[in-house]
Amino acid sequence: MNPMTAILTVLSLSVAAGDEVRDKPITPAKQYMALVKDFYQAANLSFNATTDEERTKQVARAIKLAPRLLELVEKHPNEPFALEALVQVVSQESWLQTNTRDPGRGNDRTEARALELLLRHHVRSDKLGEACRRVQYGFGKECETFLRTVMEMSPHRDVQALACLRLAQFLDSRLKRLDLVTEQPDMAKRYEGLFGKDYLDGLLRQERAKAVKEVEAVFELADTKYGDVNVPYDDTVAERLKTELYEIRFLSVGKTVPDIEGDDQDGKRFKLSDYRGKVVLLYFWQEY
Repeated sequence: MNPMTAILTVLSLSVAAGDEVRDKPITPAKQYMALVKDFYQAANLSFNATTDEERTKQVARAIKLAPRLLELVEKHPNEPFALEALVQVVSQESWLQTNTRDPGRGNDRTEARALELLLRHHVRSDKLGEACRRVQYGFGKECETFLRTVMEMSPHRDVQALACLRLAQFLDSRLKRLDLVTEQPDMAKRYEGLFGKDYLDGLLRQERAKAVKEVEAVFELADTKYGDVNVPYDDTVAERLKTELYEIRFLSVGKTVPDIEGDDQDGKRFKLSDYRGKVVLLYFWQEY
């Protein structure tokens, strides 16, 4: 074989090898990583957008990605990334609900389908803690169902603890958002689109005092039953709950204000309880 023939043969083999690499299908794992990367890129670009047009463009791009992620998991439910991908779907939908004007997907809600798959295939996993953390930022009925089911069915005490803690935080956050819904008609209309009119109306009809008592009961359950369990990004469940339990017990609407003692503007010593039954304006300041 002469040198030119040899060179042409090598080039032909290289081209053929390149074509084979290009024709080789992308693995499901790589598809998953690409979709996650695309979402965070779109979310970041929408956050830093300098025009409404650019922000709208990036949000529209992000909205398309959660259904594609879910479709990938439904095709490959046994892939190692499946659980993590479902958590990503929940996280993306929560971001869209909180940071955009996405009107929702009607009855075919991606978040609800992802949570259903998590319960069907991964409820006994010891890696559901992150899913519970993401779900706490939701609002829909399926979020509450997911956390209560994990509490009941998980064989792992640390996962039960996280589900209980996140359920308390979810219920507390939902109650605070309901207060906003009653004050903001635009928000009420959007929540009807996102979560359904019947569901929202049912929540708004509930007795608020009873709802507050339920929130407090779940917080106390987390404190007494799982107080010693370590929480990611924190110390223990008990430490994590100190501020929230104090707020619910003493600072919620309708609760008796904790007594305070100090000097008034004239330097006279007083107690807040001295003014019980009177209208009181408290003004706090700090001298530097």
